[in-house]
Amino acid sequence: MKRLPLLAIILAIASPTPALLFSAGVIFFPAGQPAPGAGTGAASGPMMALAAYCGLLLAFGGAVHWGLALDRPVLLAASGTASADTRRLLTGAIPLPVAWLGIQTLYLGHAVAGLIILMAGFGGLFAAERAAWRRGELPSGYLALRLWITAVTLSCLALIVLTRLA
Repeated sequence: MKRLPLLAIILAIASPTPALLFSAGVIFFPAGQPAPGAGTGAASGPMMALAAYCGLLLAFGGAVHWGLALDRPVLLAASGTASADTRRLLTGAIPLPVAWLGIQTLYLGHAVAGLIILMAGFGGLFAAERAAWRRGELPSGYLALRLWITAVTLSCLALIVLTRLA
């Protein structure tokens, strides 16, 4: 596999920055106004921004695998190739509905549950990526970047969950 371009590395390192900022907003401005149109008990604007950004980050992480699966389509299914493509396509597709479910759950007034769903999505995606890395299906250095993104994002989400439960 090819090495990652420098720009991709820089963008990946910077990608959790909005999650850090939104987390700070939730912590320092906990009594923010609910998002427009949200029901009673819905999350504040910074909380919705955090959930929406993390959901997008989760879906984008899955989309990378979708792209890898479509990069070199299999014309003749060799032994094991079709199952690798199926794994990649599933790894690419599943994060999107998980992200949507987490965001919707939070939007409907269940902030902690929504954030926990997002956390499970990030954990599951990283577990699938680690398995793909062990099979040699990821570019050099990709798993280290995903570990950074996952660790920072999970830390932000976990911190907010802990503050909500306290």
